[in-house]
Amino acid sequence: MTQATYLLDTGHTKAQAFAMLQGVLSAIQSGNAGATPPAETAAGMIWVDTAAHALKMRNIANNGWITLGSFASGNFVPAGVNRLTEAQAKDALSEIYGAVTGQILAAAIDARVRATGAPVNEAVWHPYDMVRVGDGADGLFWDHSLTGNQRYVQTPAFEDGYEYMLRIMGMEWHGYGNKRPTIKGFIDQTGRFASAMRMSGEVGPSTGFYTMIRLLFPRVPSPYFGVEGKVPSGQLRTSELGGDNRTVSKAEISWDNRDTDIRAGKMYLYRRREYISG
Repeated sequence: MTQATYLLDTGHTKAQAFAMLQGVLSAIQSGNAGATPPAETAAGMIWVDTAAHALKMRNIANNGWITLGSFASGNFVPAGVNRLTEAQAKDALSEIYGAVTGQILAAAIDARVRATGAPVNEAVWHPYDMVRVGDGADGLFWDHSLTGNQRYVQTPAFEDGYEYMLRIMGMEWHGYGNKRPTIKGFIDQTGRFASAMRMSGEVGPSTGFYTMIRLLFPRVPSPYFGVEGKVPSGQLRTSELGGDNRTVSKAEISWDNRDTDIRAGKMYLYRRREYISG
């Protein structure tokens, strides 16, 4: 910690001038460190305030000090830099500016666009439960080995701004004859499910059923709920929803409209941004 006089004295001997030069260089090296301000000041001068644990700079008018930051915590923390909240970071009209941390920025991107770390293409399919790439989410929402037999399986709730892809792996039933797997959507405006759509031709007992079908814009108001995808046989059709402003908040999968149990299989859900519904 060193402070010194910067004013030359023409009456100094060589030894005194040398000592003054050593003091000035030491003061410069330490940033004029001290518990009180340097006695001699100039615009732009740096002062390490050891009492306040702060780095300060003399203002241009040379009549005051500007605090550049604090080192009280052991690390240097710049002054005048604010951390935005997540709401502020997502608010396009906000007039509050500051440093946005990676965590806050990632949360804002995730909420508005896609999973953090996904490719630049915002329409990329990803598991519905993925927060960021590499977090281990795989979109699995139903596993017979964990739940046992069920008459029907319902997907997680659909969110505005996404369309969805359903993947069914090894769905089975046990009994006699053949069955048809069906899917139907829950209509928000009526509080009931739409008529069932057949996902394929008839499937024999204990025969694993595999398919991937796209649930077309379920959150965009429409008189229809439509699907398309890969099925082994038969046709997929569109459900009429009874009005031109209908939205679908989830889907239900069953055998022949709940007439027998689903006795094996897994189901996965994926999604991607569509920007129409939100």
